[in-house]
Amino acid sequence: MALKFRQARAKAGLPKKLVLYCGRHDFGTRVLKKTGNLKLVMQTMGQVDVKTATKYQHPESDSSQPFDPSAHPQRQSSGSVQ
Repeated sequence: MALKFRQARAKAGLPKKLVLYCGRHDFGTRVLKKTGNLKLVMQTMGQVDVKTATKYQHPESDSSQPFDPSAHPQRQSSGSVQ
């Protein structure tokens, strides 16, 4: 995958300082900013330690979202959360 990325980067004329990790970090940051859900970021990125996932939190961008209980994935039709 890294080789394909380097080839695509060269073909696009992008700087060498743009590495595959930059795309991964950008993706994690965007998921957190869009959802405000650090646990979702951890699951999406395959991380188990919250310390690793917190690198996607940037103080200059407010990634916190108000909690909406109706959006909880374990919400049952009865309206209670397990």
